[in-house]
Amino acid sequence: MGAGEDRVSGTTAISNARSYLRSTSRSVSTKLGLEDQNNLAGFGFILPNLVVFSIFLLGPVLYAFYLSFQHWNLFLGEGEWAWTTILGIRLPVQNYVDVLTPPPWANDWASFRSPSYNLWWFAFRNTVAYTVVVVPCQIIGGFLLALVLDSRIRGKKVFRAAYFMPVMLSSAASGVIWRWLLAKNGAVNEVLRPLGLAHGWANDPSTALGALMLIGLWGGIGFNMILYLAGLQNIPEELYEAARIDGASGWSRIRHVTWPNLRNTHFFVTVLAIIGTFQVFGIALVFAEGGPHHATTTVVLHIYRTAFANSSYGLGAAMAFLLFSVIFVFSYYQYRLRQQQEVEY
Repeated sequence: MGAGEDRVSGTTAISNARSYLRSTSRSVSTKLGLEDQNNLAGFGFILPNLVVFSIFLLGPVLYAFYLSFQHWNLFLGEGEWAWTTILGIRLPVQNYVDVLTPPPWANDWASFRSPSYNLWWFAFRNTVAYTVVVVPCQIIGGFLLALVLDSRIRGKKVFRAAYFMPVMLSSAASGVIWRWLLAKNGAVNEVLRPLGLAHGWANDPSTALGALMLIGLWGGIGFNMILYLAGLQNIPEELYEAARIDGASGWSRIRHVTWPNLRNTHFFVTVLAIIGTFQVFGIALVFAEGGPHHATTTVVLHIYRTAFANSSYGLGAAMAFLLFSVIFVFSYYQYRLRQQQEVEY
């Protein structure tokens, strides 16, 4: 009798276990099915953008990279591989060699002093100088403006709109406006002439690049101001209250509370500013057309003229990918630096 009851209870336990396994597997399969459906639905939403991205952006980029290894004439629509021999190995990299040689240190850094040796390195020098001056000034100027406009002042919405107005103008419009303002008989010289300081700012090789930097500052500070204003509004007010209780002055609160808590904004602003200044093109073309004597010729302007004015598309594509490499290195360095700062905090 006891043995029969044990067999019955054992059979019941096995049956219950099988039922549990069936229900569990059914629920798991249902869950997996829902997850698959959600994944497919998400993929369906991004598919149109993915197709557009591949056709109109990724495809042309890959094709331009392919053409950078060829002597390609844009108007004839034909070309041949740009072969050269490096260390006994035959490679289709003649375009890259032509761009980078002679190196900037040859002839006592002649390529940095005169565009007649190597216009690529001279344009690169102009672009780096523009970036080194404009980026820090844009960041500091945007940050200080954001601090002022985040305080309790009257008419701050009007000031925000006024400072952001240059960002809304196209680079062509900005170039035309400043070309008129800085002309020999322009508004700026009309003010400076009584002081004996009138000058042809855009026509002098020694001042043309500085004038271009001024335009870059005018157009970029307002954009950084908006980004910093957004970051300031995300800092908890309790941190400032605690700093005031501890007796921190206004400068101390900015240094120890505001600045550290904007590190993500700093990273974003810096990367965007570096990319934007390395790609400066429109204002350089419209303001002084790269002159005088290539004083305002930037890398992107040089690429444009090489590819489209001289119809050397392969050479221009090689320059474009060299510029991409430089921007990528700067962006990656900033990313790694931000990661280290996050670990420290």
